[in-house]
Amino acid sequence: MLKIRISSPRARTTDHVHGSRIAIIGGGFTGATVAKLLVERGFGHVEDVTVFEPRAQLGSGLAYDTSDPDVRLNVAAHRMRAVPGTPSAFLDWLQSSGTLTVDPAAFTSEGIFARRRDFGRFMHQQMAPLVKDGNIRHLRETVSIVCRVNDQWHVTGAGGTKIVADMLIVATGHPPASRPRALEKLSKPTAMRVTDAMAPDALRDFNPDSSILIVGSGLTALDALVRLNAQGHQGKISLLSRSGLLPRPHAGGGFSPYGNFQEEALTTARQVLVKVRATILDAATHGIPWQPVFDALRQQAQCVWQRLPECERQKLLRRLRRWYDVHRYRMPPQVSAFLMEGMATGQVETMVGDLASVRQDGRDLVARIATRDGCDLTHRCQHILLATGPDFRDYGTHQNFLLALHREGLVQSDPLGLGLVCDRGGRIISLDGCPNTSLFVAGPPARPAFGELIGVPEIAAQAANLADTVLRTLARRNRTIFIGRQD
Repeated sequence: MLKIRISSPRARTTDHVHGSRIAIIGGGFTGATVAKLLVERGFGHVEDVTVFEPRAQLGSGLAYDTSDPDVRLNVAAHRMRAVPGTPSAFLDWLQSSGTLTVDPAAFTSEGIFARRRDFGRFMHQQMAPLVKDGNIRHLRETVSIVCRVNDQWHVTGAGGTKIVADMLIVATGHPPASRPRALEKLSKPTAMRVTDAMAPDALRDFNPDSSILIVGSGLTALDALVRLNAQGHQGKISLLSRSGLLPRPHAGGGFSPYGNFQEEALTTARQVLVKVRATILDAATHGIPWQPVFDALRQQAQCVWQRLPECERQKLLRRLRRWYDVHRYRMPPQVSAFLMEGMATGQVETMVGDLASVRQDGRDLVARIATRDGCDLTHRCQHILLATGPDFRDYGTHQNFLLALHREGLVQSDPLGLGLVCDRGGRIISLDGCPNTSLFVAGPPARPAFGELIGVPEIAAQAANLADTVLRTLARRNRTIFIGRQD
């Protein structure tokens, strides 16, 4: 059994109502941050916090649980506002821990771009004392079953552990990458040469001179490029995507975010586009590049999103999403330098189209690529890496426990394909349209209510708001129970 949570002295009274039990499914950055905030702000309302996370450490998740020294954050350290209330915590840790002394390549003219694994180490050091002291219980299991019994959540892990909780928080992060239909019916030998670019051993058996097709051209694809370069790969690398667009570079100069997207009611996707273009032109008259405009848009994106009716949100996603993504999710300077060199020498190329089919021909894979003009291209390579990004469509069905909740009408997938339907407090909205006051969603799956909820600063802010909402709910619940006991 867990020890009682950290609480303030003033909360320890003879009239104290027994604290509540909270279960969190997912212990990446999102789940770990929520757990930490609940413990720190619990004030006696929280008895224990249990986090289901199969990884050895809390706080890393898929993004930061890597030993690869060549994969870097795409945001400068001073912008990684990971700890609510202490925006410089990560940068301070980089400097005080001596991490930067063994990573001189982190320093660039655009700022300090640390290794992903170092952010994972930072989060582990934030969480380890809380786990060690018993304030947070870390169960190294995935969740197989969740059911509601007598106003409580019964959660069963894949290892057989069963717990009962008063509150349940879903922090399961990104779903698996979307998979092109062309890869659904491959023969076993062919399928073995098609690998998820995020897999730790994805590049293990690659010949240095082999030709590689990467399906996708976002940050995951560029991470794969960097890893290939680090192991001395010399063969041709082709990046295939529908748009052919690549993440944009950062700007130097230390500019602050520029632009106000909340001063007027932007209620259509077109109005948003016009406002962004006008702000970029205005910034240019002051010698400011476009990047600070998108930094401001990122910070205010949730407000913009929440003002748009659903039909305009759909237009924005369909017509502007990819353009927003490549300007919003920019590549680290170290990656930008390698990409420019690779494209200049011809080792790296971009291709526009859809992967239509794949077959094996001797030692080669033959990919048929359908282009926009209706023509087909044939591309030969030795390996295919998938870097297509997470598929949030039908999020409520991508894990067994979510599927069961979905069938019971307790959760529903967002019709725009962004995650789970919820309100701004993180409360999941059931099929009957009512928010559930004991079932919450945190992090990227909560995007339907927020729009912009992928980066660390936005997730940290939502986690803080969610934790406060949970604690207010518990306080009201405990107050009601206490009054009832007095009566």
